[in-house]
Amino acid sequence: MRRIGIRTTSLHQDALGALSTAGELGYDGIEVVVRDNEEIRRWQTRDGAAEILAAIEKTGCLVSSLSCVSYRAVNFGLPDLASRCAGEGYVADCLHACLTLGGTAILLPHFDWVNLDIPSEQEHWYIESLERCAPIAEETGVKIAIETSFTTSQLKRIIDSVGSPFVGSYHDFANTLRLPDGPVAGLRTLGKGVVRIHLKDASAEGKNVPLGTGLVDWIACRAAIDDVGYDDWFVLETPPGENPVEEARKNLAFSRAWLA
Repeated sequence: MRRIGIRTTSLHQDALGALSTAGELGYDGIEVVVRDNEEIRRWQTRDGAAEILAAIEKTGCLVSSLSCVSYRAVNFGLPDLASRCAGEGYVADCLHACLTLGGTAILLPHFDWVNLDIPSEQEHWYIESLERCAPIAEETGVKIAIETSFTTSQLKRIIDSVGSPFVGSYHDFANTLRLPDGPVAGLRTLGKGVVRIHLKDASAEGKNVPLGTGLVDWIACRAAIDDVGYDDWFVLETPPGENPVEEARKNLAFSRAWLA
């Protein structure tokens, strides 16, 4: 089912405020950008997540996913084995926390816009750690969506090597403008390996801009989405601007018309 969500940072609000605002605007859900590891631990239990669960019931707005910022410090490409093991524990915690909130994906960020790809040894470590996390993702029903600066070929190798439908790419239309394949060819190549999509646009200077005002070829992206059969959440990662609510309203209208 194609649903539209928005990141808490795009509304410039915390999870509770974003659930209320997004619900009033007509969004289906929110992606919670979480920087506090204590929140992740607290949300692993229904008692700890009670406030957010109550807000979901009240607003009718869901938590689509968690954007797990702390992953950067314990990512699976680190040479230190202890750090990678800590990363696996962190990902497991995020998967369970996301499940408790009713979400269906966690975003794991990894970016290096200078080098793009990681060396082959690090790629091997990535695959090993994701293989150990995949059974937890399958058990919880929460997908691991890695959003990276890796080229499409490296990303596809990693996803194919892990071989789980619960491990894939978080495809971002604006970020992939900076990659050799671009957003359209990259989406077609990854196909079912795309498990979540960010709706974002960028200017020629690389600045995050309102949807439809940048360099993204939205018509071509829409055709590619249909061709690969993607049918899940579209999460807006749009700039809040001076009036985040009004910007969110305009970007939702664009997204609905684009998907119609």
